[in-house]
Amino acid sequence: MILAQLYRLNTVGNFTTLSSPGLMSSARFLGVDGYHELFWSAAGWTLMWLALFYVFCVSFPHWSKMVEPSSKEHENDRYWSSRELFGLVHAMIISALSLPPLFLFLFDSDERVKFASSPHLATCKVDRRDVDLLDWELTMQAISLAGLAFTTFTLADLVVLSLHGMATLDYIVHHVAFVSAGLILRGNCMLPFNAAVLMAMEVSTPFLNWVTFFRHRGEQYENQVIGAGVMFFLTFLVFRLGLNIYGTVLLVLDQARGLAMPERVPMWQQVLVILAIIAGVVVQGRQNALTRTSCTSTGC
Repeated sequence: MILAQLYRLNTVGNFTTLSSPGLMSSARFLGVDGYHELFWSAAGWTLMWLALFYVFCVSFPHWSKMVEPSSKEHENDRYWSSRELFGLVHAMIISALSLPPLFLFLFDSDERVKFASSPHLATCKVDRRDVDLLDWELTMQAISLAGLAFTTFTLADLVVLSLHGMATLDYIVHHVAFVSAGLILRGNCMLPFNAAVLMAMEVSTPFLNWVTFFRHRGEQYENQVIGAGVMFFLTFLVFRLGLNIYGTVLLVLDQARGLAMPERVPMWQQVLVILAIIAGVVVQGRQNALTRTSCTSTGC
C-alpha cells in the first residue's frame, strides 16, 4: 500500500533536505523511483532471514552439543535455541551498519541532514547535484541497507514466532510497531537519524540473547551471564532509553514545525510512524527492562 501510494505521486525535484517551513512549502520532488527494486530486495531479504533461521534449526543437533543443556526444558528446544542465535546474528549485523552513522548524525550533522529524504527508494541515493550532502552518501547508503535488513528481519521473526508457538502479545505489538515504522521510514527514504536511533538499540540485544540462552545452563556460565547482564543494562540505558527518547522527542518537535518529513508523505503515514515509534519504545521498555532484566536478577 505504501509503495503503491508512492508510485502514484506525480511530483518533481530531487534528493531534498528540509531546513525551514518556507523551503518545505516550495520543495520540488521527483516522481518516486526504485519501488520495484525495493520490493524485490525486501522479498529477498525476508526469504534470506527465514532461510538462516532454518539453517540454525537443521544444524541445531551439532552446535547445541557445544553447550550444557538448560534446566528449563523449553530452552533445549531447537526452535527456541535457534531463535536466540538468529536474533544475536541479526543484532550484530544491524549494530555494525547503524552505529557509525548514528554517531555521525549526533556529532557532525545539522537538522537538514538528520531529516533528509530521497524519492529514490532502491538505495536512498543522494542527488549528485546536492553538494552539501555528497559527503553523506556512504552514511545514507548504510542506513538504507540497515533499514531494509532490520525491517525484513522483524517481519521474518514475526513469522517464526507465530509458526512455532513463541508469539506473545508483547512480541506481536512490538514487532507490528517496528515493522510499520520500518515500512514507512524505509519506504519513503526519510528520517535517517531516527532510523539510526531505532536500529542502534540492537546494540544491547546480543547481551540479552547471551543472558537468556546461558542463564539456566550451569554454574560454569555464571560469570558470563553476570557480565552480559551488566552490559545489557548499560547499553539499555544508553541506547534503548536515552538516545531513543532523545530521537523521539526531536522527531516530534521538528515535525510540529513541519521540518521532519517531506510533503509527499501522506498525513496518515506521518501520524502512524510517530505513534509506532512511541508504541515501540513503551512496549520494548516494558518487555526488556521489566520482564527480562528482573528475570535475570532473580534467576527466574
